[in-house]
Amino acid sequence: MTVLSGIGNVLLTILKWMLKIILGILRLILEVAKIFLLLLNLVLRLFLAFVGAGTP
Repeated sequence: MTVLSGIGNVLLTILKWMLKIILGILRLILEVAKIFLLLLNLVLRLFLAFVGAGTP
């Protein structure tokens, strides 16, 4: 019975580490998306400023 308990603990630890890695990857993807959207916002604001300055 102790062998099964040990195997269960090892599998649970591996599963927890896999979930932590997956959550870290998702957090990284969200941070990259946030930076991309901020840069896109900056480019669009500059574009609209030039369009606004170019129209009488």
